[in-house]
Formats: sequence, C-alpha cells, structure tokens
Amino acid sequence: MKLTKETVLNKLVFLGTAGARYVAFGFQRQAGGLWFNFEGINVHVDPGPGAFIHSHKKGLEPNWVDVVILSHRHLDHCADVNHILEAMTLGGKKKRGILFCPEDAIEIDPVVLQFTRGNIEKTVIIREGMEFLISDNLKVVFPVRNAHGVETYGMVFYWKKKVGYISDTAYFEGIEEKYKDTEDLLILNVTMKEPNPRISHLSAVDAEKIIGEIKPEVAILTHFGRTMLKAKPWEVAFEISKKTGVNVIAAYDNMIFDLETLTVIKQR
Repeated sequence: MKLTKETVLNKLVFLGTAGARYVAFGFQRQAGGLWFNFEGINVHVDPGPGAFIHSHKKGLEPNWVDVVILSHRHLDHCADVNHILEAMTLGGKKKRGILFCPEDAIEIDPVVLQFTRGNIEKTVIIREGMEFLISDNLKVVFPVRNAHGVETYGMVFYWKKKVGYISDTAYFEGIEEKYKDTEDLLILNVTMKEPNPRISHLSAVDAEKIIGEIKPEVAILTHFGRTMLKAKPWEVAFEISKKTGVNVIAAYDNMIFDLETLTVIKQR
C-alpha cells in the first residue's frame, strides 16, 4: 500500500523495526525509523540506514518532511539523516525544516554534516526536560536523558493524543514516571527478550513492567534484536497484553498505524 499526502494524514509508518547492529546491518529487518504525520506535519524520527529509499518506496517523499528528530547518534538511528535533510530542502534550494538532536550528534562526533545543517531553517539541541512547540496543535517534550552508551532521549508528542517514544535505553528506576503522560500510545524499543545488564537496551521483561505501570491505551513494541526475532515479537506482545491488560502490538516493517483511532491499518 503506497501512501500519498492525503492518506498519510494522522498516520504513523514504521519504516523499520530493526534493533541493534546484527539485525539492522544484517538486513534482517529495515531500519528506516518512524514517520509521524500530525495534521499534515511530517516528523521523521531516527532515519537509520535505508530511510531515504524505504520512505520513497512507501510513497512518502522525503521532501515532505518538516521535522527530523534524532534520538541519538548511533548509525542504526541516523545513517540516512543527511539524505533526508538534503531532500527536505530540495538540495538546499529551499531553506526549511527543523532538526532536533543531542549535542554530541553535531559537536563531539558529528553525524549531521555542517553543510547540510546550513540548508535547514533551525537546529535545536535536545536537553533533558525540554519542551518545544512545533505548531499550535503539536508540542514535543524530551522528558529524560536515557541510560544508553551515548546521549540519548525519548520523546512525548502532545497532540489530540499523547504519543510517547522510548528510544534505546537500559531500564532505570523512575522511567515510568517520566513517560506517564503517554496515556494513548506508547512506542518502546525492545531489543532483547531477557534482560542483559551488559547491554543498555530494554528487554521484554522491562517493557512489561513499563507498560503495566503506565497503562497506555495501546503499546507498540519495535526495534527488535535477534533474541526478540527468535522469540517471535507478536507472541511476546500477546503475552504482555495478557499480563498487563493493555493492547500491545508488535510492529513490522512498513506497518501503518492510525493515530486517531489507534489501530493498525490493514494494507492491500
């Protein structure tokens, strides 16, 4: 199912569900990030490897993008960011758009080219607790710095619905409190089936705890590593649903989700 400017309205498209290097760079799943549309405002979060091609193949033209958000500078989340920013500005011919990213993504170990940033309207450095009004009807908040190997942030979108995205992080005490506002939709990067203290990613066990505490109307699991793929993410999601009473969905590549009705759109 190819999308258009009209049919992508108020949708979320999973341009990839790969987590960690083995799945993303082993081509076991796509890693193009998340494409949100909030009443015509297109927000591309974490445009990883292949984002430019995957979005185009889905009918989503990168020059529609208004906002790009990098949760952090690891390549499975940012490899195509320069392609998307360059397309967003029509190769620099039209100065437009906003980039949100942690400071280390452009200063310490830059993943966004200085030339590319010069073509966009604004670059916003993410800080813990920062709020930003994207439009009269859309605000984004970065509630906490996550526990990951580099500077990493999740986010909450305040719109008709409250939509949270917990990007890469180890579980830490108080994470549920930071994302408690996501009463409508919570998206979690769940890389591992079981916790591993040496790896700073959420496991299915962690996800169950977070979802059970926050109790969103819908939770979506994504960013799967090898142990999650082996465990069959849809079965893991079903088990978490049974234990928490929350509608939990395992995302799949190119899945389209309606942000108004909070349902997966069956694709033709």
